Amino acid sequence: MKRFLHRATLAVGVAAIAATIPSSLTPMRAQSQPLLLSQNVNFKPPDVTAPAGRQGGTHRGNKLCPAGLSITPLVPPTNIGLTLTDSPTIFVYIPNTSPEIEFTLLNEKEDKVVYEKTFKLDKSGIVGVSIPATVDNNKSLEVGKRYVWSFSLVCDPEDRAADLVVKGFVQRIEPQATLKSELANPDPMTRLNVYAQNGIWYETIATLAQMRRQTPGDVKLTDKWMQLLQSQGLESVAAQPLVAPL
Repeated sequence: MKRFLHRATLAVGVAAIAATIPSSLTPMRAQSQPLLLSQNVNFKPPDVTAPAGRQGGTHRGNKLCPAGLSITPLVPPTNIGLTLTDSPTIFVYIPNTSPEIEFTLLNEKEDKVVYEKTFKLDKSGIVGVSIPATVDNNKSLEVGKRYVWSFSLVCDPEDRAADLVVKGFVQRIEPQATLKSELANPDPMTRLNVYAQNGIWYETIATLAQMRRQTPGDVKLTDKWMQLLQSQGLESVAAQPLVAPL
């Protein structure tokens, strides 16, 4: 009987000690983490193609453009990207140069100018040109249509055939209900990954660029930017600075 009471007392004592052990020693549940902090931005290119693959432009040298001057459009290797908006931002790397730069948006047949803008840069970097939602009371980009954009460095104002030019494509699509629901999340990190996983290029790069501008010292965001561009074969310009958007 005494041995039984001793065991019972010992059991009670062990239970009391266990109750005082820190909870950190108990099995931990998996904690959800912000997608952007734990994973790379995995952009999944959509099944769309353009007439020609992406090509950077390099100039042989003429008046305002020194030999070897080059510009690089920030688009996937297919040279086309999707967007959900009528006012996407198009990114390009431009070195420090004195010529004027002309951005043009054309319809797919390239026989109608939808929007154009001329500007200059005072330093090298990656610049984004935002297309306005409407031009002359008409929507800039219509759903289901493909458009051609170009950046031209005006090397000789008297001979536009000497321009250094790069071209790319943008196509606006209508998001399905599931995608709309996922993008309703107010967290920009979550939306960034939704855009990337659904192959929406222009919103993927624009969202990440905006986040970097808001917190320029965030090393993790810089790493995500580098990884995104490298994944699309743009490692040659991945480390270039972002300049003020236009």
